[in-house]
Amino acid sequence: MELVGLLLVILIIYFFIRVLTTFSAWMTGQRYRAYRSLATLHRGRYESRGLSDPPTVSFIHNGSTVRVGLAPTIAGQPEQIPRTRVVARFHKGIPFRLELAPSCRPSPPQPPRGTRPVRLGEQWFDAHYSVQANDHEMARDFLDPAVLAAIENLQHMVHPGGMLVSINPERLLVQVDRNLGQSLEGLARAVRDALVIHDGLLHGVHRRMNQGIAIVERDDEFEEDNGPAICKVCGEPIGDGAIVVCAACNTPHHRDCWEYVGACSIYGCNGKVGVSE
Repeated sequence: MELVGLLLVILIIYFFIRVLTTFSAWMTGQRYRAYRSLATLHRGRYESRGLSDPPTVSFIHNGSTVRVGLAPTIAGQPEQIPRTRVVARFHKGIPFRLELAPSCRPSPPQPPRGTRPVRLGEQWFDAHYSVQANDHEMARDFLDPAVLAAIENLQHMVHPGGMLVSINPERLLVQVDRNLGQSLEGLARAVRDALVIHDGLLHGVHRRMNQGIAIVERDDEFEEDNGPAICKVCGEPIGDGAIVVCAACNTPHHRDCWEYVGACSIYGCNGKVGVSE
């Protein structure tokens, strides 16, 4: 009898665990239905991160690997605002850095190295947004009407100052300070606008790099400039400090700037070998 009773207890515990697991899976599926639908929409991959952590969705778009999900919480910081992030990692690095956010959003203590404020000449945009970039012409080329409209759409989805766009040579990050995973409509709209920004960025970079190639090819048509060399990364004159010269096109850089970018700053060069002087 004792053995039978023990077996019954084991069976009850087993069925209880099965029911609890099934219920939890059903609840998770209902709770994160927007992510599952987004994965289906973009023919991507839905990745579960357990019962408590929200899932992520990843897919390929125009050669970049895109990942959508909530930003991780920071331990020890109470009342953190949920932040939906769309991160696109480029198949090939780009020579561009940019930070864009509404003017009312608190600024970091120091802007990214090598970047300077950019003004587009669009009164409404310059009044409401702050832009820092390492290449003003590329920033203006990238921020075309379609990209500006996508940025405005993202801002309208959240409280004032609740979004940002961050670009470095490896990835594009679009963040909205709100949990958009509660509905497919909101999540899909944010991803769609982020992809508009992504495509505008790659198109602008490609166009500028093609212009750079043309400039390099026609370089002998111009008279030699005997003024002080200017670092193309930070825009400051190159003095007597540590210098790295691109082995491909002989363009000088501050050593720190070369190490920061990891390659030549001349568009169309793509040199990755530097010679110290």
